[in-house]
Amino acid sequence: MGLLASASVRLFLVAWTLFSLFFATNIVREHYPAFTLIERGDFRCDEYLDWHADIFLHTDGHSYVGNNVLGSVIAAVPLFVFDPILDRIEAHSKRELAASPTPPEAVYQTKYPNRANLFRLAKAAGKDLRLGASAVVTSVFLMAPLSALFTVLVFQFLLRRGVPGPRAVWLALLFGFGTPIWYRTAHLNHNMFLMEALFAAFLVLFREPGRAFAHSTAQRALAGLLLGVAVALDYAGVIPAVVLGLYFLWTRRGEAGWGAALRESVPALLAALPPILFLFWTQKIMYGGWFTPGQFVMRPVNYTEVGMKGISWPSLEVLLKNFVAPGWGLYTFGPLLLVALWPAPRDRESAWILPRRERRWVLALVASFLIWNAMNVYSLMQFNSGFRYLLPIVPFAFLQASDRLAVMTRPVLAALSAVVLAHGLVLCMTREVNDTEKILRDRAVALGVSETELPGYWRTMLTETPIPLSYRRVFHGAPPENVQGLQLPWLAVLAQTRPDDTRLRNPFLPLLLMAGAGSLCWLLWRAGDRSARLARLARLDRTRAVR
Repeated sequence: MGLLASASVRLFLVAWTLFSLFFATNIVREHYPAFTLIERGDFRCDEYLDWHADIFLHTDGHSYVGNNVLGSVIAAVPLFVFDPILDRIEAHSKRELAASPTPPEAVYQTKYPNRANLFRLAKAAGKDLRLGASAVVTSVFLMAPLSALFTVLVFQFLLRRGVPGPRAVWLALLFGFGTPIWYRTAHLNHNMFLMEALFAAFLVLFREPGRAFAHSTAQRALAGLLLGVAVALDYAGVIPAVVLGLYFLWTRRGEAGWGAALRESVPALLAALPPILFLFWTQKIMYGGWFTPGQFVMRPVNYTEVGMKGISWPSLEVLLKNFVAPGWGLYTFGPLLLVALWPAPRDRESAWILPRRERRWVLALVASFLIWNAMNVYSLMQFNSGFRYLLPIVPFAFLQASDRLAVMTRPVLAALSAVVLAHGLVLCMTREVNDTEKILRDRAVALGVSETELPGYWRTMLTETPIPLSYRRVFHGAPPENVQGLQLPWLAVLAQTRPDDTRLRNPFLPLLLMAGAGSLCWLLWRAGDRSARLARLARLDRTRAVR
């Protein structure tokens, strides 16, 4: 029980438990190269050609996924650990399939045809249970602990910047569950890895104001490795990685001159090379060229005809929708981050969570990343996944907001926390996505008018897009599932694929599971508090004995 005396350990266990409870069963494009890497040691997805829209048949006769595969390599680690169990699960499914005289029945009561089609294909191949178990592995044993770890890192950073312990715990939990981190942790996605690599690099490079010190070689190498990983995960990582590299050079130049700054950057540059070389190598073996991104060879998708394969001049429409689109906007999914727009109290500058110098560099990082995403027309495809492209700016925006959150009165912070946590709960329970926004956009283009000129545009946006649909599903239910009230995404999928099992549709089952997880977290915290008190008393007794 002594381990629980550490608030960081308790915070990690509590966050891991709660993140895991809300995992989703989504099998995403990053899964497939992970599967083939374990099965055959390569990234060829031939047997999964029609299982995902981003898997395409290349000119070499093999199928590949059209995105960077470092995220798949990361996912392959827990999948490899659990591979013997996954093999047994698949063998069981295939034995039942072979013993059945009729084709398997693949019932999935969902309004999403692609999900129903994937379930049908997996069922026919005897891989349905394996895919479900794989989703559990990557969600519960990779995504959830990583997000829990980042919750702890935010907590420790807040302590480092002078926030009292209880308020730092409160804000750290608010970071984990009051921002889109909760929503995106539910299933495997490389956007979370990108955010984590960039933010971790910032924490390593962060320099306390008024303290001149040199980062160790190991610290500089770790920061370089993380920034290289960010680039290898997604080309969108190049811009923030460059900004953070310049942050190190500029701050170190001010302390030791350009010569020392450039010399000390060498370990970071060397450490960044392996993941970047891995990116080039995988592009060579998958797409035929060292510097050939997947978007240049995969089959055309929405918006690839715009600009250079979906990258164009910055668009005000894309920029604004990245903020407020009802299906994937930063502030519609994370209204808490609006607090970051409230200027920090000038009379408390010495206690700012982000010092003035760091605020300027964070502003440069956020602004450049927003401009990049305003150029990326693929942002308009987020209707099929929910908020994700702007994830890397979430922790920075939260630290900016923390200057106000840290000094709010308890009643005000409690009321704000209740609102944003309830909103996040609704989104994480229902995980509503649809293409209403795309349909309206295409209709407006066909008619040659702006979207707002369409009849019923605002009524549709206020009632038929993911945010309002999520609330409607919770309070009223929605076809074809007709589930309402408290829900868990994985439990909802089980009920949709097994409609005859009435136990799965018991409205009290999610409540019992949530109550059980909450009780476990409360017991962990209370036990840790007691252990910490006993440790303090023991230290006090030792001090008295010495005196």
